Amino acid sequence: MYEWILLGHAVGGATLFGAHVYMESLMASAGREQDRSLYMTGMLRVSKTAGRLMGPASAITLFFGVWLVLDSAFYEFEQLFITIGLVVIVAAFAIGTFLMSPRLKEIEETVGENGLDDPGAVANMRSLGNLAHIQTALIALAFVVMILKPGI
Repeated sequence: MYEWILLGHAVGGATLFGAHVYMESLMASAGREQDRSLYMTGMLRVSKTAGRLMGPASAITLFFGVWLVLDSAFYEFEQLFITIGLVVIVAAFAIGTFLMSPRLKEIEETVGENGLDDPGAVANMRSLGNLAHIQTALIALAFVVMILKPGI
């Protein structure tokens, strides 16, 4: 059973990390657009896709990671790499849920009222992109920590 739980955790983590890397490339591509409408169209698509993919991938990774610790004689929550992984995944999830999602709704409302090239919506989207970069850095940190397992 351990191998299946580990596989679930690894697939969830790899999906989450891969999604963040792909999102970063799409954001970079949209960021090169000189036309604000094209930039916003690209970023809104990225945001919708990210919301559908990263939340479930985070939950799967966390679920199987906790299950691994509970089911294993090798791992304990007090181990450094597990503590770092838990803190980072919870922080990334919190950023997405409590900071990014409400701001995205606000941006979508502004775009609905004022159009894609609204300067305020564009500025808010750029700020949201910066939060996404922080979230990606956190996920990358967790991914590296899970592989290297410091403290073991």
